[in-house]
Amino acid sequence: MILKFVSGGNSANYNWFVSTDNVGRINNVRLGESIYLVCETLQRKPIPELFTDAFTLVAEVIESKIKPSVPYGKVFQDAFGNVPDFQDIGQIKRAVLAIGLQDVQVSGLTPRLDIEILGASSDHIIVNAKKIEIKVGDEVEFDLNYGALLAAMTSPYVTKKQVPA
Repeated sequence: MILKFVSGGNSANYNWFVSTDNVGRINNVRLGESIYLVCETLQRKPIPELFTDAFTLVAEVIESKIKPSVPYGKVFQDAFGNVPDFQDIGQIKRAVLAIGLQDVQVSGLTPRLDIEILGASSDHIIVNAKKIEIKVGDEVEFDLNYGALLAAMTSPYVTKKQVPA
């Protein structure tokens, strides 16, 4: 029996695959993360001459106010059993975004603006806008790691939109 496909490896094998003259019988390498995020996964370095911004997560600002960095009252566990730890840095420009943990792996997001993700609930992300002027209706863009991309792409609540290059 001759196998039509011999799969060997994944995105962690990208550098080996492009640098060797002998792949043996391997004729199929699963390069999902390398293709989608243009990143070799061992050193997390971009693959040269390719675009690294093929995916962007966009979230709408639904609230933006100057508020204390620590909430009033006693802090209890969130819906996921975690007890948030708030750092007292005084008044901040706090914004609420219309996306949360049911939609995306928030820890895998990197804001394209100089803002800080403070936390998230099931359907919202809270950010410190720092010196950025963010108002209700604005959109905030994020880069995604593979886990965040996977969650966002499989969430029925995240609209997927293809835009021309």
